[in-house]
Amino acid sequence: MKRFPLLFLAAGLVSCAPLPPLVTDPPEDAQTAGSSSSFLAESSSSVTAEADSTVQKPFVAMAPENAEDSIPDSTTTAAFAPIAPAADTTAAEPGASSASLLKDLSVMQLPEALQRDFRVGILVSVSKAEISGNDYIVSTTADSTQGKKKSGSMKVSPSKSDSLWVFPGEGSRLSVNGKEYRGKILVVKNAKKLNVINVLPVEDYLKGVVPHEIGKLDASMFEALKVQAVAARTYAYHHFNSRASLGFDVYATVQDQVYNGSAGEAPLPSAAIDSTVGIVLTYNGNFIEAYYHSTCGGHTEGVEVWGLSPVPYLQSQNDMKNADSAWCESSSYSTWKKVYSEKELVSIFKKNLKESRAVGKSNFSGIQQIEIKSTFPGGRVNELEVLTNKGVFTVKGDRTRWLFQEGSKILPSAKFKIEKNGKVWVIDGSGFGHGIGMCQMGARARAKAGQSFKEILEAYYPGATLQCISSGK
Repeated sequence: MKRFPLLFLAAGLVSCAPLPPLVTDPPEDAQTAGSSSSFLAESSSSVTAEADSTVQKPFVAMAPENAEDSIPDSTTTAAFAPIAPAADTTAAEPGASSASLLKDLSVMQLPEALQRDFRVGILVSVSKAEISGNDYIVSTTADSTQGKKKSGSMKVSPSKSDSLWVFPGEGSRLSVNGKEYRGKILVVKNAKKLNVINVLPVEDYLKGVVPHEIGKLDASMFEALKVQAVAARTYAYHHFNSRASLGFDVYATVQDQVYNGSAGEAPLPSAAIDSTVGIVLTYNGNFIEAYYHSTCGGHTEGVEVWGLSPVPYLQSQNDMKNADSAWCESSSYSTWKKVYSEKELVSIFKKNLKESRAVGKSNFSGIQQIEIKSTFPGGRVNELEVLTNKGVFTVKGDRTRWLFQEGSKILPSAKFKIEKNGKVWVIDGSGFGHGIGMCQMGARARAKAGQSFKEILEAYYPGATLQCISSGK
């Protein structure tokens, strides 16, 4: 799919104060994106998206090839039990120390290519979708003055136009398949299917991300919400254009950051976003790759677990609160156990050899020995060797989690030990996720213990710098 060059009218102010809405000029080639196929928009009372099950697995930018979990993997709601927000949100107002920090931060000039609205792929490769709202405008270009006003619902499906822009009515929001979103909706061609894209300012995007990434916490963990806001904002800016071939910047799923539109917004997460507006993490003047995960088990890991070269701000870090307990000890994945019979493991391993990128013998019917040959500094497996009745195969790094995959579930973490106990194999593990960057459960505990968002970010991204982005000239 052809890229959509966007022109921006600069706001001209430091973004650590509230940002005005971003203004986007009509893309010159919006009508030629994708192919000659187009879209049909018509009134409809009830339409749901239909995903194409034959669509190939999308490329994950800035992560190892085919490593679906090599991006923030703390996004499943099952990993967190949301804590009800405090009724009194006044405790969440930024204090004097926070205000002082904002004034002391250096300014980073936002590259011109990033001075536009963010694009989130909310539906990818679908056959049709339903868009609804009040007094919205539908146009085949990014110019709302060229469109027609509509109310109620309409369905979109491939037909005659190359792209379709939908602008919300004044004071209202649009819904896609019943889910409400801030900003505009853009529908573009993706082969013989559609991509439905939410186009909105980054700060508004974050309001649909933060509550779903770290939970709806109470005021005692407000600093953790600010940590998540800064990390998610940095991730967003780092990933501008990372899905350009699809016409958007990031997915709305665990392939990037979970984004649920305005449906899941909550007062405290929004306050955390507003109190850190424009604050990002950089290294040598560039946005960092702000990876994060659910539970580290007492020690984070570097990107070496993905077979990548070391990154200065993503080094393995001790995350113990004291000699006996980790900051993330309240997580249900602080420790975990798996038990397998040999017959089960033979079947599981044979199914997962390709996905785990195993090297060695594959035609086996028995397992004689499983040995962890080496580990990374944080305790995660570096090399796992399996001796079978036909020879040896090995699996390295985070891919060991895929070796044990059952259905859609991989091992919670590569931080584990395995031994044979009688007739069964027993895995004792710790942590949830890849273990790189911020430990979200650790951040929650650190915040509750009184640490500031700056202190928490420094603990998980050592050497990174907090800066305010500016869209001024």
